[in-house]
Amino acid sequence: MANSLAQEIEKILSDELGEFIARATVKKNCELIGCAPEALTTAQLPELAESISKSVTFFSGEGKGKELADRIRNLKA
Repeated sequence: MANSLAQEIEKILSDELGEFIARATVKKNCELIGCAPEALTTAQLPELAESISKSVTFFSGEGKGKELADRIRNLKA
């Protein structure tokens, strides 16, 4: 199970991508930066936000990718 930080990111993404895709996006992008959703820390948010931005941009456009990445970068544990 993802920690509270990963769950918050899933909630942010769910509004745009739907719950299933949001969960998969968090999991895959955590893997890409070398962590698991269960172990995600605030120190990893900038790198994760950048990775997720690229994924979201593919589906929803550059503006939405940047917006969601900014919201992720601003999260606190």
